[in-house]
This record gives sequence, structure tokens and C-alpha cells, in this order.
Amino acid sequence: MTNIPTDLLRTFVTIKDLGGFTSAGELLGRSQPAISLQVKKLEEILGTKIFLRGSSLELTEDGEYLYRAARQMLEINDQIIAKVRGDNISGKVRLGIPNDFELAFLAKALRNLSRVYPNIIVEVECEISKVILQRYQKGHYDIALAMERAKENEERDSRDYRLESLEWVFKEGHQTSCDDEPIPLIAYPQGCVYRSIMEEALQAQQHPYRFMYTSTSLLGIFSAVEEGLGITAMASSVIPDHLRHAESTATLPALERVCIGLYYKEPELNIASRHVLDFLRSGIANL
Repeated sequence: MTNIPTDLLRTFVTIKDLGGFTSAGELLGRSQPAISLQVKKLEEILGTKIFLRGSSLELTEDGEYLYRAARQMLEINDQIIAKVRGDNISGKVRLGIPNDFELAFLAKALRNLSRVYPNIIVEVECEISKVILQRYQKGHYDIALAMERAKENEERDSRDYRLESLEWVFKEGHQTSCDDEPIPLIAYPQGCVYRSIMEEALQAQQHPYRFMYTSTSLLGIFSAVEEGLGITAMASSVIPDHLRHAESTATLPALERVCIGLYYKEPELNIASRHVLDFLRSGIANL
């Protein structure tokens, strides 16, 4: 029987996820030539090409199949190691997270965490990002996830943040206002990044607007949109399938991007917090 070394699979998956041999090498601590040799060895074991040769890193048909299978194999591998080593790991981790992302990925991330580390307890508090960052600075959380305006240059670990487009969200059949009619907006309270970006975009094109409904609850926001009270804006990955959305329309301007990022103080993380951080990073990457 032929066996595929998991380190080769991990290299291959990392190349695909990060979009390059050099980026994968930096993350895995290997040189670009060493990464290339690992890919060549993997192709030799399988007797097929997994990358289309050319200017981009597109996968062959075999490569696409291998990518899906490799991710499953690595997940099982990591769960086995973590389970065998981690049963005795326990602790409480305080986490602050925006309302949107509690529904988007947190439940799945914590379910996966509990399967591997059943003795780690995560205390979750949801708020708008401005409040979360204020409380994080005061030491209320061990780890915080917050949304901010995207910067030109992010200097932190690429695993700790994700850039997202903002889109307008509205009910099926909703008609956006004419040029002389105020656009009805639904939003979180003052201080929310979504709200600020919506206002500034409409002000820039001198389009009138008014806030029809304000809520601290994501479900409240969704309900107001579903009832046709107005429109809102959200990060692409958290928009529910049953609502329509668009980056811009004839009357709605394009919105700037946001950054969803993790905040933590590295020296203060205990073992439990580090494991929670790993699962949150995975959740962000797979939004």
C-alpha cells in the first residue's frame, strides 16, 4: 500500500489556502525551493499533476479532488492528536464577539472545540465592535473579535484577520428609493462600523436617508429587513441566503471593505486560550 505523508498534504493545502508557494513557506517555516520539492514528491507519489502549470495556481481535476480529501484527512489527523494530548486541558476563556459573527461561525467553532477539548469553557459576550474593543482594553476579555474599517496595510499575523466586502441587504422585491426620496435604513446603534460606512457613502453622493429602525440585536435587524422597513449593510459572509444583497445599485453606492480581526495579548494567553484562538482562526478562514 502507498501512504501519503501528512506533511506533504499540509504543505499542499497551505499553498492552496494562501495562494502561493512563498506564502506557504513563510507560514510553515520552509524555503520556497523546499516547498516546491514537497509538491513534486506528492505528485510523484500520486502519479499525477495537481497544479496547472502557468501564471496562476489553479488546480487540476485531480488537484481539486485531492484538496477536498486532504483537508478532511488533516482535520482527522489534528483531532486525533489533540484528543489524545488534550483531555486534561481545562480552563475558562472570556470572548467578546460582534453579534453578526456569533451566528456566522461561532457555534460551529465552539462545537468543534468541545469535541476535542471538552473541559474548556468559553464565556461569550456579544456587542457592537466599538464596545467590544473598549471592554477588551479594560481587560474584560482574553480574546476579542472585532470589526473595523480596512487599513491599507495590516502588519499582524494573516491568520488573525479577514477582509470583507460590505453589501447592501434588502427584502426580495424591495424597491430602492428615487433620487429625491430618503432611503430608509436599518442599523445597529451609533458607533457601529456598518452604520458609519452607510452614512458616509450616502452623504458622499448627496442622497437623502433616514434611520427607520435601530437595534442591538442581529435578529432584530433581520426581522426589520424581512418586513420591508428598509435596507441595511452587512459583511458578505454573514448575509442570510433568503435576503437579497448587492455591492451597489443604480441608487446605492459601493461600500468600503471592513476588517474582521482577532485581538489578544500573546504573553497573557494560557493553554486553553491558545486552543480557543486556533479554532477561532480556523472559523475566520472558513467563513
